[in-house]
Amino acid sequence: MPRESGPASGPASGAESAEPRLLRCGDLVLDETRWTVHRGETALKLSPTEFRLLACLMRHQGGLLTKSQLLQYVWGFGYTGHAQVVETYVSYLRRKLDRFGPPLIHTRRGAGYTLRSPEIGTAPDAVVVRPAQ
Repeated sequence: MPRESGPASGPASGAESAEPRLLRCGDLVLDETRWTVHRGETALKLSPTEFRLLACLMRHQGGLLTKSQLLQYVWGFGYTGHAQVVETYVSYLRRKLDRFGPPLIHTRRGAGYTLRSPEIGTAPDAVVVRPAQ
């Protein structure tokens, strides 16, 4: 059963929250309260947009998010730029995350992106490309 916050940790106390809001996926930990990200023991430096994108993927981990959904969640409904920005920022995140462990962000060609722990493995309908031997 989730623990409810008492009056001391509410807005009237002057403190944001007594407990950090943590999102986890494998060895990746995102602290929404402190705006920090760790992969294993390594602290990662992310831009505000990279942080929001990663938080969105982590909140929906295991599920598929389309580019349109990511544009709405991360850039907002008023965003008038190019949808290509999603691919660009996903590549920035991959470069930063994949240096410290197995890939967590996966592309479903023509559909969108999903974030999943390496322990889960590949989804049955995921395409696995192996190099030619």
